[in-house]
Amino acid sequence: MGNAVSWGAQPSIITDPGASGAIPTTEGWGVCSIVTAGVETRTLAIPQRVGQRLSLAMKTDGGNCTLTAASAINETGNNTLLFQNVGEYIALEAIEAGAALAWRVIANDSVTLSTV
Repeated sequence: MGNAVSWGAQPSIITDPGASGAIPTTEGWGVCSIVTAGVETRTLAIPQRVGQRLSLAMKTDGGNCTLTAASAINETGNNTLLFQNVGEYIALEAIEAGAALAWRVIANDSVTLSTV
C-alpha cells in the first residue's frame, strides 16, 4: 500500500481545478480552497498512500459545489460532499480499508454528506 506520509512544516496548496475538475491527490498533506462562480461539481480520486491528508474549504461561494469521491469517505458509505457556504470545511485522511485505500473524515464543519 505504500509508506506513511512524513509531515512537513506546511501543507501544500492545491489549486482548485474549477468547475467539473478533479482535485489532485498527489500531495502528502494538502489544502484546497474551493471557489465557485455558479453551481459546480468536482471529483476526488482515492488516496495514493496511507496517512495522506486533504483539507477542503469553501473560500468563495458563487453557488453550491458538489464533490463526488471515487469511494466512500466514512463507514456509512457517503461519497458525496456538498459545500454551500463560505467557511464550510472538511478534513480527510487516507487509511487502509481491507485491500484498498480510502479517505476517512477526521473533521467536518457543515459540509453535507450523502451517498450517490
